[in-house]
Amino acid sequence: MEKKNKILFIIFIVIFIFLFISVKTGLIQSIDNRLYEGIKSWKNETGMVIFKMITDLGGIVSLFCITLVTVLILFLGKKRKAGVAVTVNLIISTISYIGFKNIIQRPRPPVQERLIEETGYSFPSGHSTNNMAFYVLAIVLLYPKIKNKKLRNSLCVILASIPLLIGFSRVYLGVHYISDILAGFSLGIICVILFMSFGYPKIK
Repeated sequence: MEKKNKILFIIFIVIFIFLFISVKTGLIQSIDNRLYEGIKSWKNETGMVIFKMITDLGGIVSLFCITLVTVLILFLGKKRKAGVAVTVNLIISTISYIGFKNIIQRPRPPVQERLIEETGYSFPSGHSTNNMAFYVLAIVLLYPKIKNKKLRNSLCVILASIPLLIGFSRVYLGVHYISDILAGFSLGIICVILFMSFGYPKIK
């Protein structure tokens, strides 16, 4: 693992472990509740429609379709290794968040506060984990290929904004706490770092 990847890995693993312990012991629940209540005061009909569309964009069905189209384009463009990387990375992030959900078994926010129906455990957010892993990997793979600096930077900002908006939408719609989202982001980035350090070189 390269030095910069080691530093990033340590940073995000520390964040994830801190959130993991804080949620498991209940230390962060009061902070989560206050932030949850604060965001609840912003809710309105327009926001609900917008963030419902955003959260659907990051759902398992939508992300599967996006991944499938991406992989097909890569394979048709004879970028098979990148296509395999996108697929394997998503599988790793999915297995990771499902595993931690079943270890922590944190209940979601109260049903009466939710604007959409959702089942399963709350920590970490699967939407946040999978989308962060998918779009961060997209940035990692695309960044060195795009020579135009403005286009490259603009694309990175757009790709980085998508998982952030999806994560926020989960709290806005009342199905996750902030710590669930932050843990999902951290776990997604950890998955990408580990995959690019150990899995991708073997695929190449």
